[in-house]
Order: sequence, then C-alpha cells, then structure tokens
Amino acid sequence: MESRRYLCWDENLIENNSGARVCAHRPEKKNLALICDSEWEGPHNGYASIVGFGETYRMYYRACTMRQKADGSLQYAKGVICMAESRDGGITFKKPNIGKYEYNGTKNNNIIFDREGEIDNFSVFYDENPACPKEEKFKALSEINLGHERGGTKLIYYASENGIDFREMRYLDVAGTFDSFNVTFWDAETGKYFLYYRAFHGKNGEDKLSWRGVKKDDIRDIRVATSADFLHWEVHGRITFAQGQEDYPLYTNQITKYRRAASTFIGFPVRYIDRCDDAESFRFMPLADRRGKITEHFGREGTALTDCVIMTSQDGLEFDRRDEAFMTPGMENRNNWWYGNCYTVYGLCETEAEEEGAPKEISFYMGENYRIKNVNFRRYTVRLDGFFSWQAPYSDAEVLTKPLALSGEEMSLNFSTSAVGGIKIYICDVNGEELEGYESYTVFGNSVERPVEFAKPLAALAGETVRLKFKMKDAEIYSFVI
Repeated sequence: MESRRYLCWDENLIENNSGARVCAHRPEKKNLALICDSEWEGPHNGYASIVGFGETYRMYYRACTMRQKADGSLQYAKGVICMAESRDGGITFKKPNIGKYEYNGTKNNNIIFDREGEIDNFSVFYDENPACPKEEKFKALSEINLGHERGGTKLIYYASENGIDFREMRYLDVAGTFDSFNVTFWDAETGKYFLYYRAFHGKNGEDKLSWRGVKKDDIRDIRVATSADFLHWEVHGRITFAQGQEDYPLYTNQITKYRRAASTFIGFPVRYIDRCDDAESFRFMPLADRRGKITEHFGREGTALTDCVIMTSQDGLEFDRRDEAFMTPGMENRNNWWYGNCYTVYGLCETEAEEEGAPKEISFYMGENYRIKNVNFRRYTVRLDGFFSWQAPYSDAEVLTKPLALSGEEMSLNFSTSAVGGIKIYICDVNGEELEGYESYTVFGNSVERPVEFAKPLAALAGETVRLKFKMKDAEIYSFVI
C-alpha cells in the first residue's frame, strides 16, 4: 500500500491535545510574475486562472481598459480574455503573440477569446479525467446574460483541444447569477466534476437563484454541484460552514483540490464589506483625493473593501473557514485598500525556491492596483503544506491522533523547530498505549520531508490501525506521511 499524507491544518485528526494550537501562516510576497502594460490591458484586468500541463504553466486572465465618456466620466471598456505562458516553472509569465483577434488594427497580441457583449469572467481548467475527449481537455466557464425573455443569466461551457481555440458547447443545467469567477475541476477521488458558482440568499435564508428579486442587502454566496459526465448535474445548494459562523458576503471562491493530499479541498474566497458607515478613515487612506470621485461614478466601489480568507474541506460541501484574513490589502500605499483587492488567481503551482538547495514552494498569484492603474499579477509563496501547522510553545505540548490506518512502510515529517526545540513520535495502539520499539529519535531542524526512523520496522505494522503521539517543544508540524 502507498503511504498517505496527513495535513496538520486543523484539529480533525486530533483525539487529545495538551498545549498545541493550530496556527495559520501568511504567505511571502515575491516577484511580479506578469506585467500587464499592453494597450488592451488596464485597471480592470482580473479573474485569472493558472493551468498546468506538461512542462508549461499558463495564466488566462480578463484584460480590460478604461474609457472616458462624453461627459468626462470613466467607464470600463469591453473586456477580452488573454493568455500568458511561463517557461521557468511559474516564476514569471510572458505574453505570446497569438495573432487571433484584431485589436486597434493589429493581431499582434495575446488575446485568445472574444465575443459580442461583455465578458466579465472566463475560468479555464485542464481536464484530467481519463475519459475526457482530447478536443475538450481545456474547459472554460463564462457568465452570459441572455435577458429575462431568454432565460436570464446562464453559465456557458466552452471547450478547446489546445487551450487557445475555444468553441461554444452548451449552457450548464444549474441556476445562479454567476457574476463571479465560477470554477470547475475533475476530482479523481470521487470520480466527479465539482462546480462552484455564485448565487444569493436573503438574510432569512431564502435562496435567490436568479437576479429576479435580489435586493441590495442580500448575501452573495457559493453554490456547489457535481457531475460524472459534465452534462448532468446534481445540485447540492450552498456550501456550509460551522454552525453559528457569521454569514457574510463571499465574492469569489477559488476552490480546488490540494494535490499533495488528494482528499483535501482548499479555497481562497474574497470577503466583501462596504465601509460607508466608517468613511472618516478614508480621509487618511490611499488616494483620498480620488475616492469621492470614484464613489460618485461607481457608487459602492468607492467605499467597499475586500480581503481574502482561507477554507478547507474533506468532501467539498462542508468547509472549515477561518475568519481571520489570509490576505489583506497590506501596508497602505498609493494603490491599495480599494474594492477589488486580494483577488487571487485560481490555482496553485509548485515552484523552485530562490535559495540554492531549498525545497520547492507553493506559489499563487494575486492582482494588484485594481481600479487604480494597470493591474499586474504578483507571486506569493508558502512552504509545501504550509498554510497551517500544529504549533507547540517552548513549554512543550503533546498531541495524540485519532486512529489511523498505517498504510506505508516509511514515515516522513514536514516540520520546523528552533535550535533548542524538537519532536518525538510514538506509535501507539488504538488505546493510545505506546508500542515497544516504536519511539523515534528527537527530530529537530526544518524540513519538508524528514525521514522518521524507529527501532522496529514500520512494515511489521502494515495494515494495522494505530495512533500517533507527538511530543513537541518550540516546534511546528505541517504534515506527515505514514
């Protein structure tokens, strides 16, 4: 049997805990991965996807400029969908000359999709379902408003063999408003496609699955549906959170599978709040001189703010959402603390670290300068499995896990300690009693994959149900494999 990776991201694995806490980790700000300085790009660039296949990463994104109307006010121009490629493993992205669509009299651009009418969102994923026809390996979803007479807002599916030439397939048989970044992917664990999309509900819980009857104070939410064939969909309704958790608007969802632990879903939804009642603070914040004009022309976009939270799930339906921000607009500068901050690009990449000999990291990307000047996409990193950890103080902690099926013949640990800290691991029976010969040495250092050895071989316990006991001092555990 293959070893299994367990993530130390919550207390779901823990039976007894003495002194440890679950710690969330903020990402590190890195380089500008994609600079958007072309004439078809502007301050309304956004809603991007990262797609990895073979040796290549691609970033698909909406490019959108501003235009001045006759009365002098500003208006967003019609958007187009562009593509950039990375040949250095996701560190930087370059814009190829696609030569497909004309813009201002030339086809020398990286535009891969356009259509009549507005294009607000266009999410792309590479379908890893082995039964998927090659001509549909690249799938894209986009909102389209047909008008009330023709059925209202629909979610339309486009397909492509090469990720450049997309053709219209059909409307998906689900109801929603879809005015967000709606995402889908194939889940090999369940043999199903998962679809996450936008709708609304009232403060009394009433579902609002179209724009008819939506009120200003209704709450934007995230819906989920599944399908075995991308044709017939089972609608599951709203994703759920812990009972009693605050019900606030979520703009995007960015839910995907975490590839290093196949059963885990992870999402980075954008949280929205209109701070019009606290407007005094805006006098001292970035671009105070422009905020009034933006509020005059765009309403709530001058007083609303957004940040990003993080959530995880084991079934894709019920999520553990952390309400403390994962990403904030950051230290105030000339171009942040506006509506549209902290929209992450959909998808995660494993990238090489900057330091020689260091292990790979997880990279993700976020647009910056939204609605202020041309949006560029910046890279951020966390260590492998490093979104959360079990953290022990200097004064020691002990964690006993719930029963686990021991599937492999080796154990490794993703951890960090101080110079004086350490971790000892004990394999116990189902009653929590330590098994003779299964006490590890004291592990210290900082590694994403440190072998853990015992006097007796793990192979002797293959197929057994055991518990693990971790005795920790000034240390963190991100994940373990056993």
